[in-house]
Parts: sequence; structure tokens; C-alpha cells
Amino acid sequence: MEHFAVIQSIVRAGLAGDPEAVDKQVLRLRERLEKAGATKEAATLERLRAAARDTQELAPSRVEMSRGHISGEVLEQGVNPPIDRETGARLCTVDFPGRNGRAPVYGAVVSETVEGLLREWASEAALQEVGVSPTRSLLIYGPPGSGKTITAHYIAVRLGLPLVVARIDGLISSFLGTTARNIANLFDFANRYACVLLLDEFDALAKLRDDPQEIGEIKRVVNTLLQNLDQRHNFGITIAITNHDRLLDPAVWRRFETHLQLGEPDEPARESLIARFLQPLEPPASTLRVFSYCLAGCTGADIERVCTAVKRTLALSGESHDGPGLFHALSSVLARAPQHDHVAARILAVDQEAFISLIANDGTLSLKQTEIGEATGYGQSRVSDLKKAKRHLPLLEASHAQ
Repeated sequence: MEHFAVIQSIVRAGLAGDPEAVDKQVLRLRERLEKAGATKEAATLERLRAAARDTQELAPSRVEMSRGHISGEVLEQGVNPPIDRETGARLCTVDFPGRNGRAPVYGAVVSETVEGLLREWASEAALQEVGVSPTRSLLIYGPPGSGKTITAHYIAVRLGLPLVVARIDGLISSFLGTTARNIANLFDFANRYACVLLLDEFDALAKLRDDPQEIGEIKRVVNTLLQNLDQRHNFGITIAITNHDRLLDPAVWRRFETHLQLGEPDEPARESLIARFLQPLEPPASTLRVFSYCLAGCTGADIERVCTAVKRTLALSGESHDGPGLFHALSSVLARAPQHDHVAARILAVDQEAFISLIANDGTLSLKQTEIGEATGYGQSRVSDLKKAKRHLPLLEASHAQ
């Protein structure tokens, strides 16, 4: 049997309860399959590895930091955050993110950036040898639902630090000069404690100072913000997130050492997210690929919303909790939605057989007819007939004409 030696090593490591050794041997098998030209089987193994990593708890991977990186008192529960003097509104909240959650799902580039930042905090000596220190400021930007806030919480968990979250409704005041004072008080509080400061909806504070729609007060606010960001560099870590990066003042960008753009997840990340959000169901790989095909261009939040709706629809339908049941539930959910960005979703929303014709003819998807049947419940002969008939073409042309 080809590759039996590697398979034997995987079994041995699994029986010994050594997940790291299992992952190493699965990686060996994937590489051998790739060399043998079995790219599809190799891709399946990689998806299984990603799913396995996705289910691991966060707790064992805490980053050990040098205390020289972070100054300040220990921030404990019960500490009162600063307030606006006029209204009494809190300027921030303090979160203590739990350590039993799961890591966010990223594409390869974003994952490497986030993990690279975390490695900096565990590598002070190596950085000092070349005359630099770990990153202390991060600006995360991207569309709503792309995982910006989740990323900030994930970093705080990995660093083992509480998260001081700025409250825009408390910071911004109608009283002249009060917003700038509130910003200064917020930074004074964050600088006192060892924490991660999160500036959510950052564009509300850091708008262009030459915006003709804004009054002179915004210049005072941005100047105060810039001064406090500069001073914060000596105390701790600051993360800012925004959906509207184009509104930010150019000087603000220079205050952040690293810029991280989050967008729609790529295909492997989509499949991992779909597998996560469909739990406790365990759909076959073919179903994950069909879902991913339809949800291309969606954010993580969009994918979660669709998967939740699919599970509700499936539970009430009485259908089996298998590939075909999930396929019919997905079709129903998409049919109820007003519009879809991806043509595949639009076709599935109105005609299941046209969708079968589409995926059977799409060489980029590379689904065998047996796999299409596994995912949809259509027999192989029917899939073959639909492929030949190219039933999807009229809908595809109509979609492109819109």
C-alpha cells in the first residue's frame, strides 16, 4: 500500500495521544500526495488540519511577555473607569477576556501577521539585538463583520492582559473642549494599568482635520489624540479599529506601527468558518465546498448568520442532518434573502437544478459528480444530464446583464 509507512506513523501517534506528532505526520502525507499529483486529496488533508486547529482551545498558547514591555498596576475587576464630568457617562469599559474560547479563522497572510505580532512579545532579546522593540500599536481596518473586534480580544487573551475598551458615546461631548479632556482622562487611566487599550470606531475620533463638514473642535480632538498616542507608546499596547479608514487623518496612520487590513475570508478560511458555524453538525467536505462556493465574498459575520439560519431551517424541516438536508436548507435561506453578491447564491436561491448545472460545469470548483450527489442528494445520472443541458446559462446571462 502506497504511503503506508506515513499512515502507520499517524496511527501510532494518534494511539499515543500526541497531537503534535499526528499533525507532523499528516503534513508529511500531504506533501507526498502533492508530489504524486494527488492535489485534491492533499487539499482535503489540509482542510482537516485547519479544522483540527480550529477546535483547539486558546489557553495553552498564551504568550509569555517580559514585564519590561508593559508597565503599570494590575487592573482587577471592580476598578471604576473614568467618567465624563458633565454627564457621568463612562469613558471606557474593562473586559477580562476568557481563555477558553477559540482562535479566529484567518487567511494565511492575516494569520501570519497576527501571529508575528504575538511572537514579537515573546522575543524581546532577539529584537534588542537588532535595536528594536516589540510593536506597541496596531490599526485594524476593514468592512463590518470582518473580525476586527474579535482580533483585538484574541490578542488580549494571548497576551494575558485585560482590555480597556473606549466608549465613543462617553468620550464625545457636545460641550466645547470636553471631548479632548475625556480623551486625555481615558489615556491617563489606560497608562496607569497593564492593559491593552482598544479604540473602537476610531474614525469618530481621528477624522481628517481638513474635513469641511467638521467644526474647529475636531482639530483640537485630533491633536489631543495624537499627543496621547505618542505618550502611550511608553506604557502599553494600543489597538484601534475602524470600518472607515479613508476618513482617518494622515497623521494618525503614522502613530501606528502596524496596519492590518481584514477583508472577506479566502476559500480555506471560509470552509473552516462554515465547519465551525455548522457545529454540532458534521457535514462532508463536499458540502463545505458547496457552501463556500455560494458564500464567496461574504464576511465572517455574514457566514455565521447564514449558517445559523440554515441550522434553524434544517431543524424545522424534518430532513436528515446530512449533505442533502443542508443543501435544501441553504437553498431555502438564500431564497428568503433580498439580494446576493455572488452569482452562485443568486442561482441557488431560484433554481436548485440550475445550480447543479453551474457547479458541474465550473472547472474551478473541481467537484466530481459523485461529490455533487453527496452534497445535494441528486443522483449521478441526473447530475450528468444537468451538466450536459447547461441549465444554468440563461440565469447566468440574466445575472450578468443586471
